[in-house]
Order: sequence, then C-alpha cells, then structure tokens
Amino acid sequence: MTELDPLDIKILNALQEDGRITTLELAERVGLSPTPCARRVKRLEDEGLIDRYVTLLNAERLGIGLNVFVNVRLRSQTKGAIDTFEREIKGLPEVVECYLLTGEYDYLLHVRVADIAALRAFVRDHLVVNESVGATHSSIALEQTKYTTALPLPIRGRAAAPREQRRKGA
Repeated sequence: MTELDPLDIKILNALQEDGRITTLELAERVGLSPTPCARRVKRLEDEGLIDRYVTLLNAERLGIGLNVFVNVRLRSQTKGAIDTFEREIKGLPEVVECYLLTGEYDYLLHVRVADIAALRAFVRDHLVVNESVGATHSSIALEQTKYTTALPLPIRGRAAAPREQRRKGA
C-alpha cells in the first residue's frame, strides 16, 4: 500500500468530489501552489491510486431508474462454468456491477433497467439462458438512501472517531 500524507488525502478527497476541478482550484483547496499540486496528482496517477476519471450520469433522468440486485447461484463451480458466466455477464450493459461471493449465492449483480418489463426481458432473455446459471433471486430497490463512489480515505496518524463520537460532535 502506498503511504499517503495529509495533502495526498486532501487531493484525493477533492478529486473524488469533483473530477473536473482545475489544477488551480485544486491547489487552492488543498493549500498548495499549482505546480507542486499538479506533480502530486501526476504521481498519484502514476502509482495507480487514481484509476481513471469518469462522468456519473443521472439514471432517473435517462429513464434507467430501476435498481435491481440479483443473486445468482451457478449450476456448478467449475472453472468452465465460472468463465462462461463471467464472459457473458461482462457483455451485458444492464449489469453495472458484478461480484463473486462467498455464502449461499455465487454472484451478486447490480442491474439497471428502465422498468419491470425491461427487468423481465433481461432475466428471461439474458440471465437464465446462460448455461452456467442454476438459480437467481432478485430484489428491487424501492429507494436509494445513500449512494457514493467516494472511498473512505484513512487519515494518517489518527484513527477515525467511533460513530457515536462523530454523532455527538466529539
């Protein structure tokens, strides 16, 4: 793991909040001059801490408002079944996240579709026809109470305050 100093953490937090921030604005926000700030960002990119810059779209406004979480159990856990499942899932744009799991199910899929009809078509035409799939269980999100792509960055030399202390303002 790369050692981060407080300025690195400030830079990373600012970039997580706004990936389009200019170097000048970023430098002002973190308390550096622009040239050293740009050097630090370049180093963070080169070290792979900054993976890429993206634009987050508004799914509701684009008509892709149904959030569905699908648990998938494979027929078998052979290398061939896993490879087949993963290869086919990677080609489905409705699947925005896919996780290999421990426990009762083998995978958790996060699926974004327009509505129930689109979900039915996705499950019927793409998911259950995958020869590796043995069973599925879908849960439709009724409301999104938190969403962030920002990672919780460590503060060097200081442990995060326990949740109760943060609530009380301590």
